[in-house]
Amino acid sequence: MMRQIVLAAACCIGAGLSGCVMDDLDDITGVFDVPTPGEAARWALDQHDPDRRREGLVLLSTATFGGADVYVDLYRDYVENDPDPLVKSAAIAALARHGTPQDALLIAPWSQRSVTESVTIRWAAVLGLQRIHNPDVVSILVDVAINPQEKSEVRSAACVAMGQYAEDRVVQALITSLDARELSINVDAAESLSLLTGQSFGLDHTAWQHWYVGASAKGNAFAGGREYFYPTYTRDSVWWEYAAFWLDENYEPSLRPVGLKDSSERQTWDDFDAGSSGAGDRSEPTNDG
Repeated sequence: MMRQIVLAAACCIGAGLSGCVMDDLDDITGVFDVPTPGEAARWALDQHDPDRRREGLVLLSTATFGGADVYVDLYRDYVENDPDPLVKSAAIAALARHGTPQDALLIAPWSQRSVTESVTIRWAAVLGLQRIHNPDVVSILVDVAINPQEKSEVRSAACVAMGQYAEDRVVQALITSLDARELSINVDAAESLSLLTGQSFGLDHTAWQHWYVGASAKGNAFAGGREYFYPTYTRDSVWWEYAAFWLDENYEPSLRPVGLKDSSERQTWDDFDAGSSGAGDRSEPTNDG
């Protein structure tokens, strides 16, 4: 049933593109072999080829229509049930992009070594939790961040994700992470501490602990905190992209996580569809790229 629903939705979306827009898309498709929405949906549903499933999920989730309910249900199904690590990771990323705060509870367990041996899945899960705000996952993020047996990239991502939670247990975990052997963990922990508190003590564990004890006693430890925006990817354009001006490359904007948004704000995929562009600054949105 899910297969028929997803394919029907893709066909409807494809049929809705008409006129000169379709002519332009046909021209581009002929040159770059860009799959249609229907083809992307068929790839995502290919139970015999995990590479196709992954590619289809990525294409659907990054499309302007990728947040439609029928696709979000597909992402949830694959997060729970797909046996392939790369497909599951792609589904986690898709759900984090388009899901609700409740979906953080579906994603969070996959960040734990006790649930999966796949570093790819665990990393995708923690990256996903950077985009969805739900205090019920804080304990898992804390455990991941301070686990010396965990890979550094997973721990670093957990430190970044904790930058949205102004809680004592978060600060204590971040201060502990300043003593990790990997510099990447130290740096991300220090940045999240600065974001939460407005202070800047770098990688100095003692200075952070001393300041926090005093500020907590006064009840103003988080008074200077700044807004959290999840990091996104950006890069400088290469020479051929300047020549191929018609491609109109845009990068996803860095926004507040779902669950921290005002009710008047649009969902991430609607914002991106409207033409916003930007990336990766953890303190405020940018418009690079």
